[in-house]
Formats: sequence, structure tokens, C-alpha cells
Amino acid sequence: MKKTILLILVSILFSLSVAAQEKFTTYDNVYGKKTYDIQLSLKDTDKFTLYIDAMSLDKLHKTGGFMVDNKKHQGFIDALSQAKAKYQEWVKTAKDNNVNELDKEMKIKSRVAGFFLYGGDWHFQYMVNLTFDFKILESGGETEYLLIVRSGKMQSSSNQFMDVDGVVLVFSSDIEIEEFTSAISLEKINGFKNKPKSDDLFKD
Repeated sequence: MKKTILLILVSILFSLSVAAQEKFTTYDNVYGKKTYDIQLSLKDTDKFTLYIDAMSLDKLHKTGGFMVDNKKHQGFIDALSQAKAKYQEWVKTAKDNNVNELDKEMKIKSRVAGFFLYGGDWHFQYMVNLTFDFKILESGGETEYLLIVRSGKMQSSSNQFMDVDGVVLVFSSDIEIEEFTSAISLEKINGFKNKPKSDDLFKD
């Protein structure tokens, strides 16, 4: 009973946080030919949560993404930096050896949270163990080298019967990885945090 009440309270708090988030920036998924939003929820002086919309792998539920709070932010950035370095190394190896097909997981780990829209309600999984995959495929006569950051299957913390197949970040170049990492850097977050609000610019 206590566990159920706790889960309900946590869900309410996260729902309030979602409602209070602000449009922070966007990023391009060149592979998926789509631009996704990144929202930012500011809580206290040093507390924040990024809500990163991502490509859904679920056929029915198309809205979802990753939540990265201030405690997990540096670990997420470090994992992306490691993945970028490994991506560059493996792209060179693939080109040097004429490898045109591959699907290999990197030995990189990072833990964040996830969210998804199920029907008209937001649901959350508070512990998502990310995996980082390097994939080579041929499309239209061109070879593509992808870094795929996967959530894996996500299940609602408040209802075990509500789950989705997960979401992914897909990068098709080291430049895309760098631009994404820069967009969510602590420097950019602090700049956004310290930017004066529109109402504060116009004094009576």
C-alpha cells in the first residue's frame, strides 16, 4: 500500500514537472529526417531536468524520450563523448577494411530516466539503462554509419500493463553527436537559466 501511494506521489510530481518545462532547444535526426524538441525544467538554483524527445520504436505510441536530471547529466555527457570517440574509430576501421554491414554494441553504459505518452497520459520509467550501438548499413547505394542510443523497452512505473518498445537517439556522423552534446551542455543550460524573462525586460 505504501509503495503504491509513493508511486502515485512521484508520478504527480513528475507530471507537474512536465507541465512546468520550457522549450530549450532542438536537434536534428538526419537519419530519420526529423527535428526533435528538448525541453528544460528548472527547479532550484542547481537542479534541472532535460526532456529529450526521441524517435519511437513503438508502432502505436509515437511520443517519448529521455529525462536527464542534474545528477545524471555529466554521466550522460561523458557516455556520449566516449561513444563519439569509439564511433570515429570504428568508422575508420570499417572504411579501411571495406565493411559495409555491422551491428555491434559498444561497452559504454549510462543511466537516465524515460517518459512516454500512452493514450492521453504521461508515463515514466525512472531507471533506464542505455545501450550504445554502432550500425553499418547500405541504403540507396550509400553506406551509412550510425550511432544508436537505445532505451530498451520502457514500462510505466505506475502501471505495469502500460509499456512501449522504447525510444532511440540516432546519429549519422560525429558532427551530429558533437552538435547534440554541445546543445545540452551545462554551459548552454546555465546560459538559458540566466537569460532574463521577456516580462523582466519591460519595466513599468
